[in-house]
Amino acid sequence: MDRRNFLRKSSASVALIGGQDLITSAIELRRDPPQTEKTDTYEVRAYEAPSWLRYTRTVCFDGYGPPVYPHMKGFDAKRLVQAASELGGNMLRSQPIGYWAYYPSKVFPVHPELDGRDLIDEVTQACRPLGIHHYCYCPYGHLWLEVNWVKQHPQYARWALRGPDGKIYGSRWHVGWALQQKICTTGDAYREAIRVVVRELCEHDIAGVYFDHPSTLMTGICFCESCRKNFQKFSGMDLERLSGFVKKYTPNGWPVDWTRLPASVDMEPLIAWFRWVNELTNEDLLDFRKIIHGSGRFMLCHNGNTWTGTSLVRQYRIPDGFMDEAIPEIYQRVVRGLLNASMARSYKKLTQIYMGSYALTWFGEPPNEKPWVINETNLEDGDEVRMEGFTNLACGNAPIYAVANRLYYGVGSGSAEPAKEVFEVMKRVEGIHKDSVPVAYVSIVPTWESLQRWRERGWSWNMMMSQGLVLAMLEARIAFDVNPSTEMSEEWLAGQRVIALCGASGLSDEEARKLGEWVKGGGGLLATYDTGLYDGEGRMRQDGGALREVLGVEMKGEALGSQPECYYRVRRGHEALGRYGAGALVQGDSRMIPVEAEGGAEVIAECWNLGTGEVRGPAVIVHEYGKGKTVYVSGSLEAYYPVSRVVSVGEVLRSMIEYLGGGEPQPFKLEAPRGVYGVLRRAVNGDLALWVLANVGFKDAASGRMREEFVPVGEVEVRIRVPEGRGVKGMELMRAGQRVPHRLEAGYAVATIPRLHIAEIVHLKLE
Repeated sequence: MDRRNFLRKSSASVALIGGQDLITSAIELRRDPPQTEKTDTYEVRAYEAPSWLRYTRTVCFDGYGPPVYPHMKGFDAKRLVQAASELGGNMLRSQPIGYWAYYPSKVFPVHPELDGRDLIDEVTQACRPLGIHHYCYCPYGHLWLEVNWVKQHPQYARWALRGPDGKIYGSRWHVGWALQQKICTTGDAYREAIRVVVRELCEHDIAGVYFDHPSTLMTGICFCESCRKNFQKFSGMDLERLSGFVKKYTPNGWPVDWTRLPASVDMEPLIAWFRWVNELTNEDLLDFRKIIHGSGRFMLCHNGNTWTGTSLVRQYRIPDGFMDEAIPEIYQRVVRGLLNASMARSYKKLTQIYMGSYALTWFGEPPNEKPWVINETNLEDGDEVRMEGFTNLACGNAPIYAVANRLYYGVGSGSAEPAKEVFEVMKRVEGIHKDSVPVAYVSIVPTWESLQRWRERGWSWNMMMSQGLVLAMLEARIAFDVNPSTEMSEEWLAGQRVIALCGASGLSDEEARKLGEWVKGGGGLLATYDTGLYDGEGRMRQDGGALREVLGVEMKGEALGSQPECYYRVRRGHEALGRYGAGALVQGDSRMIPVEAEGGAEVIAECWNLGTGEVRGPAVIVHEYGKGKTVYVSGSLEAYYPVSRVVSVGEVLRSMIEYLGGGEPQPFKLEAPRGVYGVLRRAVNGDLALWVLANVGFKDAASGRMREEFVPVGEVEVRIRVPEGRGVKGMELMRAGQRVPHRLEAGYAVATIPRLHIAEIVHLKLE
């Protein structure tokens, strides 16, 4: 296909004519067609993303600040690409669309200082001699124009977000530069124009296109003529039913806390609106993919806000890969990283997470508005960038460096070494790391259905509780994975030893059936708090819970109110409680679901109030179901573990998992101080690689980053379980680049890391 002539006719079909509106004739919104379908503008050809895409060292260039905004006279593509090359990157994400277009677009407002230049071509030409792939950022749900600019350029009037009164509304500060006008991303005018933008991008010699924030809904509910008509057609409702909601709860457009809506809110039109918007998102992304794949390029998108109850479910299956935002705490980054990787694994997609700060107001920094404004060029790299990068890799995600703008200007100490080392190690370990998978003793399953509690004005603690169990497993050195319910197939279930549902409020009937069959066949299931109390639409079940028969637990209703000084008092010693015998008190949870044991299930601990002497109800219930067994906790030991680190809670959680695992040996062991974590992965050739992360040190903030100092740890003993029937060739420290002596002991290969600072990768070479 001739890239330079791709869709020229289509790009020119939607042009600005004097002061008139954009041509916004109705467009046909089609489902994804067969791969051989022909259209009037292009032929959709079979497309398979290149294998190198899943393992790229990407550098991000931001287009919302210098050297392209507010002025761009100093932009030098060679200088930018050189900075990316010096980092060790082999792919650059540039931003030709931001508040302005930085190429001669026919439909998007062009930067007034562009003067005929095409920054896409300039960057591509600079990348080519250095062997760097170049792909382009394109806004989607994440878009603003300067306030009042639309009024001065009426040809874009139909792009502006409109309130119930028909007037333009909605603004926000973005990256601190200027007050930005929110855009109607659901109207015909913008949706048609963005398709032309995608075609324009694909006319350039680029590798792919990236879309920012599908499903994030960062703009708001629009009442323009187009949205009123199309919402009515989709739902049969008048959009006016949402006017009172907008006036009261979203007067500036967005956002709103969907989990805290009062009883007075009419949920029917709001739910219908989200269904409509998600249908539009689905149609848009499929159309984008047809254009992009039809031109022989890959498609990526932002996925950070996809795992929310209001977004498009399984959005991640549409593009060839996706990127997530930075996550401050390491254990939270592990949760998100493993979740992303598990959503992409079966489809051979790229997953990325930021390495380094994109600035703004993350991590306790001053607010991103007057009197202080943080920019993407002023945060220098330190050892926390190494920790973030190695953590991303340990989870199966490729780091994306954010952002190159500081390096472009040479601001500060010039500290690029942390990211350079991560990319250098990534390059060296590709043979053992690419397409590797976690070795899981327990799989933690957040459920999409739990996120639907917002429909009933409810809240689910599922993700927070899952994060808490992840931290407990990291500190207990139990191998784990995080797999979402959207990927919980029967084939996947067949390979699991233990599954944990941490306050998985919502479960569909089909999920409950699959889990029940899996436990009956010999699986071990941990369930906590309100797991299965609600259905897939957020409604409370009246049948005792989706897993009533499996757990041997009848749920009587929603959680009891909290009380002070509540503990779990052990009725009788049990393997699931470890060393805690009858009469022992364990730090417990004062908020619990009222339940009764049934069908042969046994209460082994109860919730007891130390101050009043009241027994509030069963706390821990064990049950045998078919060939399998379950443990149910009516509260959530894992919920407050991250802020307490109580020893007894960690011990009990570990005991529960090991009991459900039938006493099978752990895949790895570590002898190291608390804060040293392990993530074990199996390579394509069967070798094992243990990523050891030493999150030990000091940070000058209650949470987040704020420049961390990591303390080296000496003499860390590593034990990796040797698979049955395999021999050991040797053990290597891959970051240090050195072989280490090892011994075989009780089925484990044992070696010592002499000095561990931030991270090491222990490669067990198998025969």
